[in-house]
Amino acid sequence: MATVNVDLDNEFLELFYSITNSNVPKEINVTELKRQLIEILDIMRELNANSKKPYASKSLGTEDLEEQSGPAILVVDDLGVITYQLKVLLSKFDYDVDCSQEIYDAVNKFKKRTYQYVVMDLFIPTEREGFILLTELKKLSNAAGLKTVIGVITASPRKEIEQQCRLRGADFFLEKSNDWQNSLLEIMDGYINAGKEEETF
Repeated sequence: MATVNVDLDNEFLELFYSITNSNVPKEINVTELKRQLIEILDIMRELNANSKKPYASKSLGTEDLEEQSGPAILVVDDLGVITYQLKVLLSKFDYDVDCSQEIYDAVNKFKKRTYQYVVMDLFIPTEREGFILLTELKKLSNAAGLKTVIGVITASPRKEIEQQCRLRGADFFLEKSNDWQNSLLEIMDGYINAGKEEETF
């Protein structure tokens, strides 16, 4: 499997650096990363066309990604290309994004930092691990008196999975179908706006 640091063409490099201004990540398939970055560009164009401006619409370098000051969010997915895509996309909306690709690392990160949001894949790599992680994060959040919003994303269309996630404390559930990234942004925007309304009372 080719990785992004092998045989990169000029079109890909121009696309990548126009979005991130950062080093090309290793161990991610070239074709898949191209597709993910094109999706990010399409989403940003659509948001701009609809006059829905992101919290921070700037090119992000490595230092920018580490110095975000917006709401802290933990993204958990065993696929590096998904965590990378969401980090780039959510960072452009001024979220302070941490990523994890396995449950033990995710729990350790959650214990060390206060996150306003968690977006986690259920199959990491199986739904059993996903349910364990969801249950643990909800338990830790409640024990600390936090109101962390925990959302589950999955490619599985099985309806019973959503019910099980809700029972374990998931605040929202999103299937990775067409345009799921846009749906995720809309959900996150809804929570942000709801929080702002609560602050005015």
